[in-house]
Amino acid sequence: MPEWKAPVIKAREAALRALVRVEQDCAYLNLALPSILEGLPGEERALAVRMARGTLQRLNTLDWALNLFLRRSLDTMTPWIRNLLRLGAYQALYLENVPSYALVDQSVRLARRFGHRGVAGLVNAVLRRVAQNADQLPWPDRVSRPLEYISLAHSHPRWMVSRALERFGPERAENWCRANNTIPPVTIRPNFLKTTSGDLFEVLRREGFTAETSQQVPGMLRISGPGSPAAAEAFRQGLFTIQGESSALVAPLTGALPGDTVVDLCSAPGGKATHLAELTEDRGRIYAVEVNRNRLRLVEKAARRLGLNSIETVLADGREIERCGLFEPDAVMVDAPCSGLGVIRRLPEIKWRRKEESLIEFQKLQLQLLDGAASILPPGGKLLYSVCTTEPEETGRVIELFRHRRSDFELYPLPPLLPRSIRDNEGVQNQSDTVFIWPHLHGLDGFFMALLVKKG
Repeated sequence: MPEWKAPVIKAREAALRALVRVEQDCAYLNLALPSILEGLPGEERALAVRMARGTLQRLNTLDWALNLFLRRSLDTMTPWIRNLLRLGAYQALYLENVPSYALVDQSVRLARRFGHRGVAGLVNAVLRRVAQNADQLPWPDRVSRPLEYISLAHSHPRWMVSRALERFGPERAENWCRANNTIPPVTIRPNFLKTTSGDLFEVLRREGFTAETSQQVPGMLRISGPGSPAAAEAFRQGLFTIQGESSALVAPLTGALPGDTVVDLCSAPGGKATHLAELTEDRGRIYAVEVNRNRLRLVEKAARRLGLNSIETVLADGREIERCGLFEPDAVMVDAPCSGLGVIRRLPEIKWRRKEESLIEFQKLQLQLLDGAASILPPGGKLLYSVCTTEPEETGRVIELFRHRRSDFELYPLPPLLPRSIRDNEGVQNQSDTVFIWPHLHGLDGFFMALLVKKG
């Protein structure tokens, strides 16, 4: 039996089950996979994650390639066979070390289990043709048809590519889409109330992880290892929080100090609220506000794990926070719900679920949350706005509209905490009081941050 064949069938089935769950239940892959992967050895788990993630990432390209060789549309097939074909096409087009006979054979076996003999024959024929023609697909011309080319070559919806072309031009639009398809590093934020970087390095090493200091975000660590860091003993002991590097830049911009009171209006799952508590040395008062009780429990769980006592959870709608009596905090942080188009590389399913019209819907909610925050701030109080997207409707336009309706707020210079590579990068729209972070320029998740102050 070829070496590649042994681990593949279980990994492929796990990836298939995850993809079907994502499609049928609108689940997120990172939440669907863990229970499906239970019991699989490390090699098979890694392969299943790679195949499922890659298939989601390249969805429109795979459907286009498959439909070149199908007599009927993928849409007419069951979710099991449709996603089985996508998995096979992904391996044929993007995994260089996969023999075509292996991917076809394994796919046919699963087709018999999740379909019938006739559909197994279809899977066999189509995947053989995709593999045979992998180097000869009729890609659109890059120069004369940039929209079609970038959309298929870099697997993004046409509406998203069209906007990128309008904003950036062909070269930067392609770079942006390419960056969205990279795999981000796993990064952690040490809990310096419990450990030091040196001690944490040693603890992680004993558990089989390797760690290195982030070159982009001071204090953060990039780690790799035999499994999920969430399963590490160091995590259970509250020595660190799993958090993206861009996300870890947000809370410090409030300038929160020991003794300060800060309200986090959209707190779950608690990464930024716990960061605020750590920044204030657990000697401030952090109100973690969340409208969903189950999500609020995630904040409470994170605070307990990290040993933080200064976080008080509040079940409330941030748009109506003035009803809760949390008046005159030193700062309010609005890390608002958004399209999430800055974190496509972490959640590839987002780009297929979002619609262009949803950007305005998010904008309405973001403005309502800023109005809620403004209602409880005293003169001199700071208002920090952040979103994990770089779309104009949710970033600069939100700040413009908010300031138009609230003339008692003005932009406030961001403290010099941002890495120089972000502050000084040319052509990224960054100013002293707002900042954009871009995947294709900074190698980080796309983010926008702005700091305002209520006039005295």
